[in-house]
Amino acid sequence: MTSSGQPHSPDKLDILIDQVGHFTKGLTEFKLLVHEQAETAKQQAVAAQQQAETAKQQLAAIEKQGDRFDHIDERLDRVVKTAEQQSQNIDRITAAMEASNRSQAEAINRLVSVVDRLVPPLP
Repeated sequence: MTSSGQPHSPDKLDILIDQVGHFTKGLTEFKLLVHEQAETAKQQAVAAQQQAETAKQQLAAIEKQGDRFDHIDERLDRVVKTAEQQSQNIDRITAAMEASNRSQAEAINRLVSVVDRLVPPLP
């Protein structure tokens, strides 16, 4: 009814029904859109969770590799230290052999000198 107390004309009622239909259709489309967005958000959440799990696994692998590198580094340090010690030992052995060679050369020279004095030169 209108404010004057007269019933709605059929045209106004048809317009109202048509507008309610458009409104209902809009609400339905809005509801479908919200539902689609909710599904998309759920899929994104699952994807994000999978990415987070993958990142955790990668971090664990990187940490494990870091531990391996630490172990390798320690082993290399020991190898370097051993090589340095062996080099020092070789230097000491070389010095001792050089001293021994000098001593032997001096002894041979003295022996040759003694032999030269004792044995007359050959004609």
